[in-house]
Amino acid sequence: MVQRSPGVGDAARETVIEFDGVVARFANLHAMGPTSLSVRRGEFLAIVGPSGCGKSTLLNMIAGTLKPAEGEVRYKGKVVDALNPDVGYITQKNFCLPWRTVEANIRLPLEFRKYPKADIEKRVTEAIEKVGLKGFEKAYPKQLSGGMLQRVMIARTLAYSPDIYLMDEPFGSLDAQLRLKMHDEVLKLWQETGATFLFVTHDLQEAITLADRVIVFSKRPGRPKLVLDIDLPRPRDVIGIQTDPAFGEYFKQLWAALDVH
Repeated sequence: MVQRSPGVGDAARETVIEFDGVVARFANLHAMGPTSLSVRRGEFLAIVGPSGCGKSTLLNMIAGTLKPAEGEVRYKGKVVDALNPDVGYITQKNFCLPWRTVEANIRLPLEFRKYPKADIEKRVTEAIEKVGLKGFEKAYPKQLSGGMLQRVMIARTLAYSPDIYLMDEPFGSLDAQLRLKMHDEVLKLWQETGATFLFVTHDLQEAITLADRVIVFSKRPGRPKLVLDIDLPRPRDVIGIQTDPAFGEYFKQLWAALDVH
């Protein structure tokens, strides 16, 4: 019997993010849309598509760093028209401050939010333990590998417990072995927090391994071309899951929908 996360595939589950006729333009370039889609509370949604189709634009609009040219983006029923404090944003770029230690980098967003000192220390300690960086608290970024720096970025976001995790190709620069390890860690984080994850990737195998649903975007101007439910067992073995016959079928469907020619 397939074990699934609660409510996956349940259309009645609470919608937390809505794109309603959203269009993105940059100067005279029509980049995305019109796009209408919804994201359910607690789901893991992966977004794939060709370069320039608006995947990162989608995340930026949820974060409130970019406004649509047309339409509305709503979070918990309210229009996103400013920075969204409930969002944690993780990219493949390293934004660790080189003069701050691991624990000091993780502490940064908590300091900005003026958390009490005791609460900050507790949250930092817990985040470090969850991403497997215990023992590296006093290390500086230049002393860490690429994979460890990504863990710092995840821990920094995890420390303030956002409702929404936006992840824009966070593992694109990592080698294959480390990517698998990070997939496992992200899935554990998702299981433990119950947060909503939106994960942008070019890697179809990565999308299938992680997600409840995968949305394929068309070429620019990007818009949803295929929405595919991923009905695979949870919790997932990131290596073993790829031997499931259904995994290969999902891959074929997603590949057929991609505009790669």
